[in-house]
Amino acid sequence: MNQSTFCPIPWLFQAVRNNGDIRICCQANVTENQGVIRHSDGTPFNASKDNLQDARNADLMKSVRKNMLQNRWSSECGRCKQEEESGLNSRRQYEQQNWPRFTLDKAKAQTEEDGSINSTLMPVNYYDLRFGNMCNLACRMCGPTDSHTWYEQWIDYHNTDGYNDTHGRVTLKRNEKGRLFTNDYDWHGGEVFWDSIESNIPNIQHVYMAGGEPMMIARHYEFLQKCIDSGYAKKIIIEYNTNMTNLPERVLEMWKKFKQVRVGASIDGFGPIVEYQRWPLKWNQAYKNLKKLDEVCKQNWNIFAWLACTVTVYNVFHIPEFMFWKLKESNFKKINSSRKRPIITHHVAHGPKRTNIKLLPLDVKNDLVLHYNDWKEKLQFDNEISQDVKDNANKILDSITNFANSEDYSDNYLQEFINWTKYLDKTRKQSILDVVPQYDKLFV
Repeated sequence: MNQSTFCPIPWLFQAVRNNGDIRICCQANVTENQGVIRHSDGTPFNASKDNLQDARNADLMKSVRKNMLQNRWSSECGRCKQEEESGLNSRRQYEQQNWPRFTLDKAKAQTEEDGSINSTLMPVNYYDLRFGNMCNLACRMCGPTDSHTWYEQWIDYHNTDGYNDTHGRVTLKRNEKGRLFTNDYDWHGGEVFWDSIESNIPNIQHVYMAGGEPMMIARHYEFLQKCIDSGYAKKIIIEYNTNMTNLPERVLEMWKKFKQVRVGASIDGFGPIVEYQRWPLKWNQAYKNLKKLDEVCKQNWNIFAWLACTVTVYNVFHIPEFMFWKLKESNFKKINSSRKRPIITHHVAHGPKRTNIKLLPLDVKNDLVLHYNDWKEKLQFDNEISQDVKDNANKILDSITNFANSEDYSDNYLQEFINWTKYLDKTRKQSILDVVPQYDKLFV
């Protein structure tokens, strides 16, 4: 059977959103249901109050497993499908590499006809944990569900007192200092979650943690310490996405106790480009921490790092220059040093759609292709770069343009992108034409 839809995620994995709702996979966040696993009455399973094991055989989980075993795509898996069709490396393919022993045949043998599994015999080996939405950045492709720094600008632009999340309406209030806040993301204080996690630590092989910003969140350190104190840290892989604004010595010491640590540095360019996309990041500080991380990787055999670059309408013209900078100027010895990831580790923003490169008008997409072709030619004549790396660079650029040209979002989202960008530029005292002059006809 063609294994084109099979992924180990629905069997081995459990993901907790920033608000504690349990979802099938973070990639499903771009779907209508955002991948959230629900009770029969439609309410989400939430890690603060529900048994994590019960969620593993909810209707959505069983349906996705059955579809995979029958080589059908579920709507929750649409992002991976789109990326693979464009030549991008999908999360599904990444997880197949991570779990090579969990094959389609093994999944079939351990799955009942209705798609259920014995959750006792098949404990969770892999978690995706988001301990709230505390973050010091308000990245343009992000929002308040992932960063509390968004609150003021979000409610100002939308002229509202809150926003919707998967658990319902989030209403923001002001504290005694006048700052907006909500308690909706404090789910991780519940004993139900910690009891479940602690009892399963002997079975954990891999944990992924992302934003909010994990380096700012106390529960992240508490979880690492529980793994260390249990004696099982040496069997666990820890993986991150972190914005590189902070790299405390405390976490560096803790990382040494784990089997392996993988750090995806959420850096989408250098200089003014990344400062624009990941406001209010300061490039000098981020680059200082990147060099520190590179040195940590050199000194510790169990720590690996890469540039986790999100491709949006804001940095898509910058990607070739960013790759050249990484290869020729960054002086990194270990970051993206593997044969599989010799330059950057990119992924495209699917949502919010006002940042998706599919919204660019056809003439701008044609300009993008020509721009990339000029950089490909420059790359081809650079004798200091190996052919393998050149091939990787060309593959990255082709995958981006293929994705951009796979659909046309301009009618529905181009004006929203323009309006949103103008608002943020005015509020943040920035200008898109300073970083993307190619958009001069869109912003007149």
